[in-house]
Amino acid sequence: MSKLSASEQIIAEKTVCILLVRGENPDGKPIYAYVAVRADKLESFMEAQKSGMFYPEDFGVIVEAGEGEPTAEIRKKMETEYGFNHQMMVDIPDAEKAHEITTNLTPPSED
Repeated sequence: MSKLSASEQIIAEKTVCILLVRGENPDGKPIYAYVAVRADKLESFMEAQKSGMFYPEDFGVIVEAGEGEPTAEIRKKMETEYGFNHQMMVDIPDAEKAHEITTNLTPPSED
């Protein structure tokens, strides 16, 4: 992966992505967390997930979390207060996809 340009880096530092992360707690029960991650930390966040057990709060701020799936009330709160669009969610399977998203935050230059 290539490094971000100076302007891409500035935009990435000022852009926050809200991610819906799903996993399991130590007892094997399903859990979720909505995590606010700065775009410039998105790649390292995705790399950390590969290691198995990781703590999302090490990379961002947990906005909401719980067991199972988010309730209708939580989903509505995330949509209303944070502009999270559950219908437009994008799967980010790895750091490469995270890098692609980060570099696409910058509008194309007009030459």
